Parts: sequence; structure tokens; C-alpha cells
Amino acid sequence: MAKTEQNMLDYIGDKMDALDFDGDLDLNWDKEAHVLEVELTMYVDAAAGYEVEDQDGQTVDEGGEVDYADAILFFDSTRLNGADYADNYLTVIGFAGKKGIEQAKVDALFGYLQTLLDDGQSDLFDFVDGTSDAETFALHFDQAKFDAAYAEQPAATKATFLPYPKY
Repeated sequence: MAKTEQNMLDYIGDKMDALDFDGDLDLNWDKEAHVLEVELTMYVDAAAGYEVEDQDGQTVDEGGEVDYADAILFFDSTRLNGADYADNYLTVIGFAGKKGIEQAKVDALFGYLQTLLDDGQSDLFDFVDGTSDAETFALHFDQAKFDAAYAEQPAATKATFLPYPKY
């Protein structure tokens, strides 16, 4: 098991910075709960003559900005059961306490996340301009695609752990 100089908070932050995404990405760290949360928010303008109800139940009409927010939870699996939080997040990913998380998991997640955000942004545009048949919009995390991205990671990154931050 190799350790890197970077901790998981810094590494995840760097991965977020490297994403090509027009929305907002925020990284929240709850030291006491031993969780990290990656929040993502997409913004699009509603099309003329089309009304959309946002996540807060507010109606946005033509020319108004529609936003969609979701989050990914990294949780300490030695302290929490991720399944308890799964309904509130796009996905939940466990890490091994102070040992941290495999670099391969983070690399796979952010590789897949770029595709998910690109497709999601396009789908949200279609949703607010009325060209989508969907009645609601939500991002959907495809565990099989994430697992495939993880399987493609080099063995060295599967053996390298990004430790939990000590600040």
C-alpha cells in the first residue's frame, strides 16, 4: 500500500478544478462527521413560452434561470453506513477512515463525472427548452459505468491511498 503526499481533500479539490464544467462545484468537509461532499450546480435559461418548476417548487418562466443541484458524498465507512444517505446524494463513496481512499476510485469517479456532467448539461438544456419527453430532470449515476472506469485504472493507483486530511 503506497501513500501519496497529497491527502484526499486536496486531491479531490484538484480533480474538481480540472473538470471542464460551466456550473459551480463546491467541496465541503465536515471534520466531525468525517465526510466530504462535492456539490455541483448546473444553470440554464428557460426557453421562451416554456415554464419549468425548479427543485424548490418555484416556477421559472421564459428568460428565467433554472438551476439544478446535486452532490456526491465521500463518507468514512468505519463510522457511517453510506446506504443511510444514498437517497440524498447522486452517489455515496466510502473510504477507509484515516487510511483514506484509493486514488483509483477518485480518478475513476472524476473521469466518469466529466461525461455525466457533459451529458447532464445537455439533457438539462433539452428539458428546459421543451425538446425532452421527460417530466422531471435528474442526473442518474450509472454504477456500472463507474465500475468500468475503476476497472480500467492502473494497479498502482488501486494500491495508492489518499489519506484523510489531518488539519
